[in-house]
Amino acid sequence: MPHTAKLIDKNTVNLKLLIEYDGKNYSGWQRQKNEPSIQQKIEDSLAVIFKGEKITITGAGRTDAGVHAYAQCANFRIDGSRLQKKGTERLKNSLNALLPGDIVIKSVKKVSAGFSARYSAKKREYIYRITESSRAIDREKVYNIKGSLDLKIARKFCKIITGNHSFKALCKNKTDDHGFRSIIYTAAVTKKKDGVIEFRISANRFLHSMVRAITGAMIKTATGRMPLEEFTEKFKKGDEIKIQYVPSNALFLSKVTY
Repeated sequence: MPHTAKLIDKNTVNLKLLIEYDGKNYSGWQRQKNEPSIQQKIEDSLAVIFKGEKITITGAGRTDAGVHAYAQCANFRIDGSRLQKKGTERLKNSLNALLPGDIVIKSVKKVSAGFSARYSAKKREYIYRITESSRAIDREKVYNIKGSLDLKIARKFCKIITGNHSFKALCKNKTDDHGFRSIIYTAAVTKKKDGVIEFRISANRFLHSMVRAITGAMIKTATGRMPLEEFTEKFKKGDEIKIQYVPSNALFLSKVTY
């Protein structure tokens, strides 16, 4: 790939991190000037471990403020001699000792020189959790909707958005290099035994706040506030759809496939 084609010193090691985090206290994945981010916390910890090195990590997905991850992936490069003194397992343990409890490095692995957590990713999967009634336990990790969700309509909605489509109708952005197109591989709604409804979606790429926009549109149609036929017509034409961007606290990056 062109973006990984630049020459890399033969002594350089490329490392892949698998990361779990609770996004509640962060401005999102990407480093910000005056706000705490997941990227900043990990890079600051790496700077302590590898003194004198300026390390920048690349993440698979730039999750928004408040979004969580079970399996975010990131990579960075380091001189092999610096790593040799640590080893991958010891590096993982050192990072977890320095990081706050709401960020956990699940694994550190050596990968090929050309691997990029962002550009080598083929598929990303997100989960959004919804509840139709108030909850005391885990209430900060679910979205409590008003009314009930018609699962039959929700599943018809999932079929409509599955495939290669333009998501301009649901997008905040005014311009996009790929014509607002994404390939939705899977979209499914499941009601769990505890009453939580999970909306699971995977795609080759997600636009800014796209999952929250799609989830908002699905909830609007499945609760009867917008006829499914109206959504379908506007979606296919690319006409703007007035939807609610659901809160980020119930959204999880669950898997990245390479």
